[in-house]
Amino acid sequence: MATPQNSSNKKNEVTSTENGKSSFWTPGRVAITLIVAVLIVGYAISRWSSNGNVNNTSAAPPNRPDARQPVAPAAPMAAVPLPTELRNTSVQTIDGESLKLSDFADKVVVLNIWATWCGPCRLEMPELVKISNEYKSRGLVVLGLATTYNEQNDPQRVKNYVKAQNVPYKIIWDDGTLAGPLVEAVQGRSVIPQSFVISRDGRIVKHFSGFNAYQTPQLMRQAIEESLSDKGKA
Repeated sequence: MATPQNSSNKKNEVTSTENGKSSFWTPGRVAITLIVAVLIVGYAISRWSSNGNVNNTSAAPPNRPDARQPVAPAAPMAAVPLPTELRNTSVQTIDGESLKLSDFADKVVVLNIWATWCGPCRLEMPELVKISNEYKSRGLVVLGLATTYNEQNDPQRVKNYVKAQNVPYKIIWDDGTLAGPLVEAVQGRSVIPQSFVISRDGRIVKHFSGFNAYQTPQLMRQAIEESLSDKGKA
């Protein structure tokens, strides 16, 4: 008789214990526990982000330019007067004609230093032909300048190229007598192509080093327009 009674007591104890466990996790306690857990996780994330470990949306460093930013226009160059002796220097064209820059004292001149083997020069020449045809009647003269050292002293090669490209303007055949002082006047570098817009009163009002298909023709036309309307004069 003792054994069944003990067994019954144990059963009641187990049942009582189970009921105690199940009664601890009441709906209210569960809700509070979840809220505390969410707050702890949120606090940890905010601390991590504030230390820079998560934030990947920061702007680019100040010294790293954005490719989409517009490029600021370069400051306009101060006009450079050409020395009288340089304007009166006699040079030869590839056709044997003698000329001086002073021969075009009543004209605006675009002088382009180029070479037959120069890729950017080849791209620029059709634009110069267009400019020559467009502004010739308004008083513009375009002159090409090929140097003996860039063309291995072979004027025939220059003649053939100019003829093939239907270039209408004169090409100077220069040994550096004109090209050197022109580049020095603007403190330029020995690169090609280079172009100079020269006003009627003998000043270099615009200098281009290299060729940019999207900018150079537009900027050159602007300088020509200003010079033709005498806005380029001081």
